[in-house]
Amino acid sequence: MTSPGQVGPRTPRWLRISQWLSQGVNVLLFNGSPDETLSGRSWRQGVLLGNARWARAARIIDRLFWFDPDHCRKSHQADIAFARAILAQ
Repeated sequence: MTSPGQVGPRTPRWLRISQWLSQGVNVLLFNGSPDETLSGRSWRQGVLLGNARWARAARIIDRLFWFDPDHCRKSHQADIAFARAILAQ
């Protein structure tokens, strides 16, 4: 069983596709890491590293996901959890 934010065999297909799309946008449009979602990157670079443009992106994304409070922060945490799971294998 996976914890919230982690992708596994029981994760709904639509969620895995949305995460894949977010990672693709991060790579194709923003030259980011293929293992990081756009939301997670917005939180990391905007909030944690203090980049004003990425902080604004995080605020916009969080507004778009009004039904998921702290979406970008949770996405960043899920990206970290996924990386740790890969390293633990």
